Amino acid sequence: MTLSRRNFLTGLAAGTILAPHTFAFPHASASAAYDEPPGDWVKDRLGDYPLAAHVARFREQQRNPARAFRRTGLDRREYLRLTDGIVRFFATYQNGRGAIIDPYEKRERQYSTPAFACAAAVLYVSGYNRHILPQCMKAMDAATADLVAGQTADHHSNFYTVMLLQAYNVLRGRVPASRLAVWRQNLARLAPEKIYRFKPEAETNWNLVAASGEWLRRQADLTTDTGWMEIALDAQMKLWTAHGMYRDAHDPLAYDHFARYYVVDMLKNDYAGRHAAALRELMERGAWTSLFMQSPHGELPCGGRSDQHQWNEAVQAMTYEVYARRIALRGDLAAAGAFKRAARLALRSVGRWVRPSGELWIVKNRFDPSLRHGYESYSFHSQYNLLTAAKLAVAYLRADDRIRERPCPAEIGGFAFVLQPAFHKVFANAGGMYLEIDTRADAKYNPTGLLRVHHPQINPQLSISDGVSQKRVYQTPQSPTRSLSISPAWRDQAGAWHALAEHDEQILRDATMKVIDESPQRIEFEVVYSGALRGGATAVRQRFTVTPSRIEVADTVEGDVTSVRGYFPLLITDGRDETRIEVGGRRASATHKDGGAQTYEALGEVAPLTRLGVSEQFRNGALDAAYAESTERTLAYAIQPRPHKQA
Repeated sequence: MTLSRRNFLTGLAAGTILAPHTFAFPHASASAAYDEPPGDWVKDRLGDYPLAAHVARFREQQRNPARAFRRTGLDRREYLRLTDGIVRFFATYQNGRGAIIDPYEKRERQYSTPAFACAAAVLYVSGYNRHILPQCMKAMDAATADLVAGQTADHHSNFYTVMLLQAYNVLRGRVPASRLAVWRQNLARLAPEKIYRFKPEAETNWNLVAASGEWLRRQADLTTDTGWMEIALDAQMKLWTAHGMYRDAHDPLAYDHFARYYVVDMLKNDYAGRHAAALRELMERGAWTSLFMQSPHGELPCGGRSDQHQWNEAVQAMTYEVYARRIALRGDLAAAGAFKRAARLALRSVGRWVRPSGELWIVKNRFDPSLRHGYESYSFHSQYNLLTAAKLAVAYLRADDRIRERPCPAEIGGFAFVLQPAFHKVFANAGGMYLEIDTRADAKYNPTGLLRVHHPQINPQLSISDGVSQKRVYQTPQSPTRSLSISPAWRDQAGAWHALAEHDEQILRDATMKVIDESPQRIEFEVVYSGALRGGATAVRQRFTVTPSRIEVADTVEGDVTSVRGYFPLLITDGRDETRIEVGGRRASATHKDGGAQTYEALGEVAPLTRLGVSEQFRNGALDAAYAESTERTLAYAIQPRPHKQA
């Protein structure tokens, strides 16, 4: 269901909904009222906002949440605390000329040095770390010189400009004028067509990053030429969806929000070019969509390359802080409070991953960084720690602690929706019980099926944050031997087994989703998978009934099959802590040392569950699984995360 523009704006006037058609950022200045209605570019090309009805319903439910609401207790200084731990660690790896050297790679990687400069500058100016200025200035010296000379580490020039300008802007008036003049001269001499890695017409998030830097150069009077930037934005406009999301190659969810982060920052810094009106509307749509995709633990959803890296949550935090502040200026403190709450949930998520040495595990597992477990080929301990630090530092600058937290969609729930054809995901949430389903997985990263079950009182990696794909291209010490998700498999007439998890976007068509019931207390919906299914199957149905404490699933496989299995992934280890796995009768569970557990129970008449007895490595560690088997076409089971207090 979507709302018409007229009904949507009527809802805004009644105070029941915040309309994406009236974007948070003013056209001229941060203090001016927004007095120019946005054009119809977005509506004409993409239509109405698909989640408008969900936003309206959330606004009603937020007034009377079903559960008692507890604030996080965090404030904006938590951004600085986390940033400082990272910066202090990497300050010891700064070489004589100011570059940051990766402790495992033994050389400078990508944009570690400008990210260090940005984070250190905010720490110094905020007063949190008054001793970091010498290292900050050395990093600025090295990174600005390398950028203008076309000698950036690993040819990552597109990422330098924005972080260097963020550092430059906060350091102005606080460092020796002679030092500032050198940086200014270097930053003014940049020739975008020569410095940046891609031509401005390239459809890549790299150019949105560079465009954001070019706008900051313009704002700092370091250039008057915005031609490269506007051409780059021209090329990106076709990549936005009706949900306000950005389609990088193969639809990775991390790079949707990553790309939007830079556009949001441009608008925060008064971008007023020819795409401003459309981008204002798109970014507000995207911000609301992200609230509905966020897990109750503050995590950005998994799916595609670079997922489950800590910077995912850092970019969320900055986006939500910006919206909390801007929406509060409209007088809509309830919506502002939801964004504030989402920012702090994201911040708290990052805080779970601090290493004893002060920096972060850059991916959501606790293996030694030297093993590169769950890393992309381009993931490095230095650059992704320091990128996270830079994003957290900017979030600190955007945050306003006067805005009080209010419940956000990740905690209230009451919705189920599908994103397709772009992103091919289903999200559902009942009172904080959160599900993410991949309906046509990119097998280089994820399996098809139910990937993620998060409950606000359970370790999110224990209750399952992703599945295993046998074809994965990210790095683990051992290659998996199968694909695993919470989903069925079936046996063909020849006796061979075929798993839904191993069917990918090349085989499957867009799924059919039907929502049957939708409230914070109960969500019921069905997902039907079809396409070139192997092993005689013609369709697979998963019917979900979700409550705040329990999920019931009925898997049905249609076609010429002889038996059906339901697979139940069980976390073995996150790289540090091992679970206790128990499989007996109709039940299976993995219990963490804190007493929390992920439990499964087969429903109906089925044989006792069987444990696979495997250790399949994936982003978060290693998974085993149990399975139920039936000669019927339908197999039902329950998933029940158990908080430690109930252990």
